[in-house]
Amino acid sequence: MGKHEKIQTAVLSGRSDANIAFADLLSLLDGLGFKLRVKGDHHILTKEGVAEIINLQPIGRMAKPYQVKQARGILTKYPWGLITMSKYELVIYWSNEDNAFIVEVPELPGCMADGATYQEAVANAERVIGEWVETATDLGRSIPEPRGRLLYA
Repeated sequence: MGKHEKIQTAVLSGRSDANIAFADLLSLLDGLGFKLRVKGDHHILTKEGVAEIINLQPIGRMAKPYQVKQARGILTKYPWGLITMSKYELVIYWSNEDNAFIVEVPELPGCMADGATYQEAVANAERVIGEWVETATDLGRSIPEPRGRLLYA
């Protein structure tokens, strides 16, 4: 499980809201595509399509528990916030040249990711799939429906 997945799991669990590092909460929201603006110690995060404007302030190095709760509400309200597996086929292989696992998403032209580990590569691919779909939507392009297994070993 990667760093963002661990942070997201901790935030969604609701068991330790007082134990979430402020930098980790910012990193998670940044990874989900939120834009950050800083005014003094106020960290204001926005994302197109999200009605809420998040205003975070650290308490020392930690996030304030009510702000973690606010982030959890947003993560559960908007489905892109959840760690999910897309239904697009992933072709995963090791590249000696890149010294990394490579993931190709054949149904989404140009959609690829990499990672030092298999798990990291798949997590990166899931994030890139979301970004691909968001970009295609912004450009008015159609989004292919996942067709399931396309290639056979």
